[in-house]
Formats: sequence, C-alpha cells, structure tokens
Amino acid sequence: MHSIAIIADDLTGASDTGIQFRKHGFKTKVIVDADKLEQFLESNEVLAINSNTRPLKYYNAYRKVYDISCTLKRAGFKSVYKKIDSTFRGNLGSELEAVIDAFDSDLTILVPSYPDNGRCMVNGNLKISLPCDDAIKDNEDKDRQHNLCYVPSLLQNEMKRRVAHIDLDTVHKGSDAIYSHIEKLKKEGFQVIIIDAATNEDLNIIALACQNLPSNTIFSGTAGFAAYLPKVLGLKKKNKIMLIVAGTYNHITRLQIDKVLSNTDSALLIIDTKRIIKGKLSEETEKIISDAMKFYNSREEISGPLIIAVDTLFDSQGKNDLLIKKNGREVAIAIGDIVKGLVDKDIAESLLITGGDTALHVLSALDAEGIDLQEEVLAGIPLGLMYGGKAHNIRIVTKAGGFGSSSALLEVINHLNKT
Repeated sequence: MHSIAIIADDLTGASDTGIQFRKHGFKTKVIVDADKLEQFLESNEVLAINSNTRPLKYYNAYRKVYDISCTLKRAGFKSVYKKIDSTFRGNLGSELEAVIDAFDSDLTILVPSYPDNGRCMVNGNLKISLPCDDAIKDNEDKDRQHNLCYVPSLLQNEMKRRVAHIDLDTVHKGSDAIYSHIEKLKKEGFQVIIIDAATNEDLNIIALACQNLPSNTIFSGTAGFAAYLPKVLGLKKKNKIMLIVAGTYNHITRLQIDKVLSNTDSALLIIDTKRIIKGKLSEETEKIISDAMKFYNSREEISGPLIIAVDTLFDSQGKNDLLIKKNGREVAIAIGDIVKGLVDKDIAESLLITGGDTALHVLSALDAEGIDLQEEVLAGIPLGLMYGGKAHNIRIVTKAGGFGSSSALLEVINHLNKT
C-alpha cells in the first residue's frame, strides 16, 4: 500500500517538502512533470509531485490538481499532503479544494508556519522574518518582522468550505486541547482548520494532536509541518527483504528451500520457464516483479525471505531442466531482470543466490563490478558486498547448487539476520 504523496505547485516546493520524508528514511522521488505521473505509481516511494500550477488561473489550477489527486486515489494512495507556498503565492484555495474534492474528505488541517525559515503564523497573521547576520542586535528583531497577510480571511475568500482558526494560546495548552478544539469546530460545520505555530515544538505538539484524526484527513502546509507528517500518519520505514534466487534444478537446493519454507515466514514465487521459452520473457518478468511487490506491500512486518525459483526446481528429478539448458540464456536474462527490477524498487536488503550461472547473470544485470568478500558463512559459502552498479554495498551470498546440508540456506539466513 502506498504511504503518502505530496502535491506542490512548483518544483522547489516539491523538493523541499519531499526531503523531509527522505530524512526519516523514506525513499522519495520528485516528479518533475505531473503528466508523467502514471510511470511512477508502481513504486513503493513517497512521490513529491510538481503540478506546476502556480502561474495558472484559478479554475485551470483546480482542474489539474484535481486530476492529479484522482490519479493518486485510483493508485491506492490514502493520504496527500498539499504543499503551499510559505508566502502564500499561487492558487492556494482552489488547489486545496481540488484535493479535498478528489479524496472526498470532510476535514483539512493547514499549518502554514515554517519556523526554520522565518515563517510563523500567530493569531492568524503570517509573519515573515527577514534574514540577518549575527551582528544585528536582539532588540532589532522586531524590525525584521512584518505581517504578510491574515490567513483565515485570505483562505476563506478562495474556498467554498468554512474555514476556522486555532490560535497559539490553544497550541500551548497541549495536544489534547488542540484535538478537543478541532472536534468542536468540526461539529460546528468547519471543514478547513488553520493552526498557529511559532516554533518547531509547536509543530510537534500539533502533530501529536493530529494522530487520532480520521484517516481521510487532508494535511496541508509548508515543508516545516511536512517534517512531522510521518509522526502524524504513523508512518514507519518498512524493513527491506532478503531475496533467495534459485535458477536451475538441483536436488540439494530443493531440499534446502523446502527447509526454509517450513521454518520461516517466507514466500515462494515460481518462474514459469515454459512461458519464457515461448517468447513471453518480458511478460513473465513483469508478473514476478508485480507479485513480489504485492507480497512486500501486503505485510506490515516482514521477517522471512522472498524465494524466487524456476519451476523446474520442483519437477520430479528435474526432468524439464533440459529445457532450461537449451534455452538457458533467455531464462537467465529473465532472472537477472527480475532481481534488477526489485533492487530498483529498493526492497532488497541482501541476495542469496544458488548456482554459479544464475549468480553471474544477476550480477551482470545489476552492473556489479565485483564482490568485496567479507567472510565464509559455511564451508564454501561466502558472504560479500557487491561492488559498483545498482546494488552497490548490498550483501550477497553465493552458493554452488550442490553445496551444504539440507539446513544450509536456513543457517545462512539466521546468520544474516544476526549481522
């Protein structure tokens, strides 16, 4: 399941907001051209989308942001952060209405303050602090501030929904007081609530207050409040997974994989080699990658590995393995492309590959230049770090198909989980 997407009206806004999620460990991608959004919807990343709507007129901005929001909703995104300009440039009201309409939400929380960059809203007034150097005296600070606008009135003039304001005194009473005030305003029919903040601690208190709001609540603000969204939404960086790849038949490998399946919370995806041989290499590759992502996204916590193996591994005595030997290149390409696709999606923590030819084709697909050997986990089964290419520094264990006892793979998995 997707976590959250950001919609900003310009590129720098998408970037300065997206980086707040990256700082929490979430892989985040800035989408420069919103018209190409569809290309990125299968990824497991936070998407920061540049709608490029700041220069557009009111209705055109609404239409474009509405279309983006509908696309995100269809793709399974449950939350959108509507990034606003810290000096209130652009089509704030119309774009916020567009997101609310698309997600059919009855509550929006807007926190415009960005204390680290001198933007604070107090008593509804957005105050801008002009930059200065350390030579300016403290008693001159007030001369560096000016009121830019009264936010509640400005926003109400641009929106059909009723807008309310929670002041700094309420914020300083704590998260429970903020939450109670939000509930009171909701009952009075207000759907957009703007909240004062003068410091980062204020933003943190507001975030705590918002944790128990309905899941379809729309959040909006600058990059300042975005830094606290993972706390609001309860987002946690999901652990990456161990991939076990078996590309040819070997009786020992089959016994080892059976032992892993019986003793871990693992999943098995089987590559249809006949489909590849019949010329449907790309279709089978895409199917396995898609199934792997469904496995990854469907689990809150993943403790066991994901095993990807050719179907001939499970044939009686590998009777169909001759088909792979005759068409080995196509099958090997498919295996390499599958692993490459999953590494590109940033879900692989380590690779455990059985079979020398399989390992070679996987490393080739990943553009790896070599393996920096670290240790021998079991006799003849080394652990190293991939060097160069797409999987640089990802752990890799290579194992000849016939090496090890029936519990060898299980022992390697236990070792990797401890280190």
